Amino acid sequence: MNLVLITPDEAATGLPSADARARHLRETVGLAVGGSFHVGVENGLRGIATITALAPKLTFSVAWEKSPQARLPLTVLVGLPRPQTAKKVLHDLASLGAARIIFFESAKGDPGYLTSSLWKDGEWREHVLKGTEQACSTLVPEVTRVGSLAEAVALIEADAWKVALDPYEAAGAPELSTSAKAAVLAIGPERGFAEAERATLRAAGFSFAHLGDRILRVEAAALVGGALMLAQLRAWAKHRPVGG
Repeated sequence: MNLVLITPDEAATGLPSADARARHLRETVGLAVGGSFHVGVENGLRGIATITALAPKLTFSVAWEKSPQARLPLTVLVGLPRPQTAKKVLHDLASLGAARIIFFESAKGDPGYLTSSLWKDGEWREHVLKGTEQACSTLVPEVTRVGSLAEAVALIEADAWKVALDPYEAAGAPELSTSAKAAVLAIGPERGFAEAERATLRAAGFSFAHLGDRILRVEAAALVGGALMLAQLRAWAKHRPVGG
């Protein structure tokens, strides 16, 4: 991890010695008293923490940034994929900086995926947090799961730039043709969109695009498609190191 997410209380009182984050800092990173690491409060400020004690708690002082990172204007709709794929989507889109990830139950999806511990036990959140930490960010995406593509479409901004990746319907790559300030990317499950779902997308103002003469896995399409849309929106902020 490139940043450790903590709560405001933990910033003041430290991490229990047995906490997985404390063990990682001591045993994997090899930090001792006086060592420093990147830290941040979920959806808040980042900072540089300096360890002041290892026991009975791992405590630290923090030099906080003066302003938070900017959240990127990207929402991704994803047809509910198999759990292993969903884990990658959650991690990678959190790392990319998507503001929202909306999973929808697709006509061509497998309803058995809903019984996975990923969704029943709230395991999905672990993968979002790990992806956020990997990106050295505190901005955790909002994750929603709905029963259909129509329900997902009802949750998005009407004036956003909307693209659905579908190599069977598309004429070209994603191309910005509006003055929109936000982007919505729609991706079907492993078996793609059903015809009724394509009709829903058209009615909502989505254009269809492809990513070249190859069929990508869901997690790859989400990452590449989202990055292309953010680049065309010129949404990337200049890299700002923690403390810089």
